[in-house]
Amino acid sequence: MTQSDDPEDRDPGLAEERTKLAWVRTAISFAAVGAALLKVDVPLGIIVLAMVPFIWLTGRRMSWHAPHGENRPRMLLFIALGVAAIGIVVLVLVLTHSHSP
Repeated sequence: MTQSDDPEDRDPGLAEERTKLAWVRTAISFAAVGAALLKVDVPLGIIVLAMVPFIWLTGRRMSWHAPHGENRPRMLLFIALGVAAIGIVVLVLVLTHSHSP
């Protein structure tokens, strides 16, 4: 038998921890972008910062309701699409927002 080099094959319990950390990193990224936008456009920065708790709580909700090792592809797909849609809306707002001199 050969042992796989994939970290999940060696210790599948770490996948849940990596997922939690990914949600936290995403929330922190949105907070950083929102803080930077506050210096340029206050309303847009507030919109982005208002999304941070929702992203963080979504990640927390996933870990609360999913038993260890259980795969919930529909819920994960729904949440991933929701976060992606929010990101796209913010990107479009940032790129199309005209600044008045």
